[in-house]
Amino acid sequence: MSSSTAGPVFATKWDFLFAWVLLGVDRSTGVWSGTQSAQGQDMVCVWTSDEVATEALHVESWDLKQIKVRDLLAMLPDGVGIIIDPERQSGMTTQPSYVANLKKYVVAFPPDSQVRLSAWELPSDVGGALAQAANGTDHLRALHAFTYTVDDSPLLGCLAYVAELGCDTVALTRSLEAAIESRTTPAALGLPTVNMLALADVPDAVRDALGDAHVLHRRRRSGFWRR
Repeated sequence: MSSSTAGPVFATKWDFLFAWVLLGVDRSTGVWSGTQSAQGQDMVCVWTSDEVATEALHVESWDLKQIKVRDLLAMLPDGVGIIIDPERQSGMTTQPSYVANLKKYVVAFPPDSQVRLSAWELPSDVGGALAQAANGTDHLRALHAFTYTVDDSPLLGCLAYVAELGCDTVALTRSLEAAIESRTTPAALGLPTVNMLALADVPDAVRDALGDAHVLHRRRRSGFWRR
């Protein structure tokens, strides 16, 4: 990643990876805002604020779409780079090779990465809201909460669920997101993001290391009274 002599808009690759940006979409064709580098490489142009984007684009011809950088990376074809805030002193250019390497970290647990697990000391009101959301979800067996790092990443949050057939996991993740947002934000918790996924999608080594301290919710087993 390169930048001008002014301070870059994103200090590290992780700041960039977990950011939101604005993408221009041509109203008539649906084509994304972009250009070509001096080497003839296709580059997508994105902006970090409405002000900067509207200065660069004729807004009567373009719609501005807010998008997570991780989602943008997942959608980009191979061989395409990204220019952030083009023609600005703080602007940055990510070459296609850099983008290709960064795509590895789009998923919560990239293959062949070093993962370090730690406990998540959730504030009681946040933990209570998440537990309430879990309790209100049918066919949910358990919910694990922990923090971790991937290679040299900052601390990341994870909510890993164990669901039975019939569990609406899309509604579950929305409910968990709403529970966090009702009390705080990931940034206020000191995390750039909170990943939510099935426990089965967590690497075996991490899953094996989880203990009772990481369980935020576990459904009680039903049974019969015996005399």
